[in-house]
Amino acid sequence: MKILLLISLIISCYLIQQSNSENIRPVVLWHGLGDSGLDPLTMGKLKELIENQLPGIYVKNIAIGNSIAEDSFNSFFKNVNEQLDIVCKMLKEDSNLTSGFNAVGLSQGGQFLRGYVERCNDPPVYNLVSLGGQHQGVSSLPRCTALNTTLCKIADALVELGVYEKYVQDTLVPGEYWQDPFNYDEYVEKSVFLADINNVRSEKNQTYKDNLLSLNNFVLGEFLADTIVIPRESELFGYYAPGQDNIILPMEKTDLYIEDWIGIQQLDNEGRLIKISCPGNHLQFTDQWFNENVIPYLNN
Repeated sequence: MKILLLISLIISCYLIQQSNSENIRPVVLWHGLGDSGLDPLTMGKLKELIENQLPGIYVKNIAIGNSIAEDSFNSFFKNVNEQLDIVCKMLKEDSNLTSGFNAVGLSQGGQFLRGYVERCNDPPVYNLVSLGGQHQGVSSLPRCTALNTTLCKIADALVELGVYEKYVQDTLVPGEYWQDPFNYDEYVEKSVFLADINNVRSEKNQTYKDNLLSLNNFVLGEFLADTIVIPRESELFGYYAPGQDNIILPMEKTDLYIEDWIGIQQLDNEGRLIKISCPGNHLQFTDQWFNENVIPYLNN
């Protein structure tokens, strides 16, 4: 009799654990510039951290390419719009994501996942977490941290050609989210990615706004000692006032927010735009910080 009770208890515990793991939304991760979703020492470690905190969860690392080298190269030189087309198809074909997922973007992966939400969102994102994303762009090439320094040198050379030249816009990924505060009109006209997903042009895409407003929460993570992203306030949708690179407008003072081009003002007013901060440099967070500040948005 005792043996039967013990067996019954073990089975019940197993079924409860299975039920809990099946009820936790999957998580999709998108890495930053020069990194790779296939690198076991970087994104692989983050995947393990989430799996350890939320046993049974399905975690998918986005990789554009079949090797670390190819994925890292593409993070520099594959047009973001082409990357998004690939990712939209990739995520739609993943049967583990059919009912939706939470998403965490690191550095440029933050604005890329926002682009996914605005343009595709099928399957839908529930909570979107951006850690160090450059949502209003950058005014200079992010300080290169790629292991392959050749990639950095090529990127520097392309910037020298002129960041809004068609070839550079079609080729250099950081150039596609470059916002020159001294040449705003040229940015609006020629940016092939950021100007589009930020709805800065006169003709607004209502679908972008509707899709972003479908989020349960949009979490913006800022690194307070960031020396990679210039200006770091871009991580919270802040940016330079036009025509100079000294005065920075906070998110709430930008036209994007005031006129609510993509819905962030409405998300903010409804308490669904969450700001979190980390005291370190770019993406320099501890496991404890991640567990305390990000895991709660993935445990649902």
